[in-house]
Amino acid sequence: MIVQVEKAISLNDLKPVQGGGESVDLEKFDKKEVEIESAKIEQVPSQYSETKTQWVLLVKSKVLATIGEGEEKIEFRASELFNLMQDKEGKLLGYPEAEGSNLCKFMKDIKAKNPAEIIGKKALIKSYPKGEKTYLKFRY
Repeated sequence: MIVQVEKAISLNDLKPVQGGGESVDLEKFDKKEVEIESAKIEQVPSQYSETKTQWVLLVKSKVLATIGEGEEKIEFRASELFNLMQDKEGKLLGYPEAEGSNLCKFMKDIKAKNPAEIIGKKALIKSYPKGEKTYLKFRY
């Protein structure tokens, strides 16, 4: 039986290598500037609304990274939901004009006068861990 003994390696000689399988380190996108690709109005489930739904503005960046192909393809981008104003019956009224609202802070940061001007603007993003996953959203 032949036993192979490795000689000690200096920590200075230890190099990083790619792990098995595809993955994307989303933390590398923290504080990066991206272009906003879309902003659209949607209605989502909400436990805080009398109608159990909430109108939101869904804002997405351009794709930052992709793994896989075809039906297995996963695209990574920054995205965020901004609450819109609605009445008690769930009818969409508009967007909040208060300077303290997240949407107004975001629009001020990217120099958009209204939601129609968001697409095509540049925004900084941040990565944040939630549980075992990491997500990308906008900084403002």
